Amino acid sequence: MGALDLGERRIGVAMTDASGAFVTVRQVVTRRGGISDATALKAVLDAYPGATIVIGVPLNTDGSESPQAVRNRRWATKLLEGRSEPVVWRDESLTTQAARRDGAGDADVDARAAEILLLDYLRSQTTC
Repeated sequence: MGALDLGERRIGVAMTDASGAFVTVRQVVTRRGGISDATALKAVLDAYPGATIVIGVPLNTDGSESPQAVRNRRWATKLLEGRSEPVVWRDESLTTQAARRDGAGDADVDARAAEILLLDYLRSQTTC
């Protein structure tokens, strides 16, 4: 399972191990635009075929999609066209702030936000 935090300047990537027990930051893709961003992310996704992909979309406080969420969804949908992995769209409106609180700097804030997004999703799937 993996998560993508689609930032304006960088895309953070976090993945779990095969058992889903550990979440780790995999990398930060510096956005260069268009095909180069898609090529870099496709290489990451190809390394984990079939893994569920959690993609962050920033929601407004009333739960509606922000303009950035609409852009993220449109871009990611195009990126994932033709792929078979299941996709989960998840509110990520507070992950960047949480990453900064945890000490993430500009270079790694999006990757740390992806890690927080994935951890949050995994916790929501756990039942006691």
